[in-house]
Amino acid sequence: MDATNPRAVAASWRTPGKFVPELDGVRGLAILGVMALHFCGEITPTNLAERALVKVAGYGLWGVDLFFVLSGFLITGILLEAKGRPHYFRNFYIRRTLRIFPLYYAVLTLLFVVLPIGVLARYDASLLEMQATQGWVWPYLTNYYLGSQTSFSIPYLSHFWSLAVEEHFYFLWPMVILLLSRRGALWGCVLFSATALALRMTFESLAPDMLYAGVLTPCRLDGLCIGAWFAIAARGSVSLNPARLGAMTAAAFAGVIGVSLWHVFDPQLDAISLQLRTTFLAIMFGGCIYAAAYHPGLTRSRAMLRAPWLRMFGKYSYGLYVFHGLISYVLAAHPLIPVLQTVVHNHMVAAAIQVAIGVGLSLLISVVSYEYFERRFLELKDRFGDSAKTAARVPSNAPILTDSPAAL
Repeated sequence: MDATNPRAVAASWRTPGKFVPELDGVRGLAILGVMALHFCGEITPTNLAERALVKVAGYGLWGVDLFFVLSGFLITGILLEAKGRPHYFRNFYIRRTLRIFPLYYAVLTLLFVVLPIGVLARYDASLLEMQATQGWVWPYLTNYYLGSQTSFSIPYLSHFWSLAVEEHFYFLWPMVILLLSRRGALWGCVLFSATALALRMTFESLAPDMLYAGVLTPCRLDGLCIGAWFAIAARGSVSLNPARLGAMTAAAFAGVIGVSLWHVFDPQLDAISLQLRTTFLAIMFGGCIYAAAYHPGLTRSRAMLRAPWLRMFGKYSYGLYVFHGLISYVLAAHPLIPVLQTVVHNHMVAAAIQVAIGVGLSLLISVVSYEYFERRFLELKDRFGDSAKTAARVPSNAPILTDSPAAL
């Protein structure tokens, strides 16, 4: 193939409907970013190097944006391929339920029913605060509770807000894809994305101290719908040849840099600049995901995304998202750093050990949960869809947080 010939490159791109191992690597990057945010970003720095590391870890919140775009991309691809087949709604909803509900409700049952909260509250009073909000958490309304708050105020479970956003999307999006033509769906994605951006700007202007703009489902639809736009474009409605895709992704990257500089020099207008950056990020991530899925080149980048260790984090990303939030809350409320520092006599080393403990424990629990609990339900998914075709197409187990922002 002539790599210098755009037509030759475009003709050799992967076609939709194939398993894409690189997307497991994308999930891995997303969950690593989120864990960096919560395990590193919560540490109180004591020197310049630590302040720099904490600052960089803060950008892990972009992992949530990446999850949203990836979810929109994968779910829309699945729906487009299922459109017109028997049991369109039944198969989709049952398969999503088998992927998401068992772990979600098992954790809630453990926290709210099995554990003796009244006894444990003697050691951690925040458990009673958590229990008082369970009426919002059970029906996937965590984000609507948090919207009117000034902080992520649900102990242990605030990060479930993004799972709620994705669940709302899963509930409504199959109807959108069924009713609209592909061209209509493309324009729908643009409209929903523009509306989400406008709503975020409005909420940030009128209620800047509240979390509405960051967590309400209508305000976060741009990431999901931009991912959906790229999935639709991949199936022939729009010609995204390498040159056009590269220009679009580069323009979005320039937009991210531009509005970031704008925010630095004029923070008074962050209601506009930071909200624009979120949308530009989604476009940039969408272009990168599209390229990872279908571009025959980018050899080094795709090899990195196929790295076994990174794909491992992607495979267990849903459990990692769920469990790391619980563990990071404990470590923030009861840090191990003071104790570790008495042993290693260095704050940075103690902090690194605490991070390693948090990540390692999250991974261990997630692996056990997946292999001995979640997998039992995942094996039932093939009863609701053509297993051969399902195995061949882009994986449908996009993380709901993932399998899901700044303090999720």
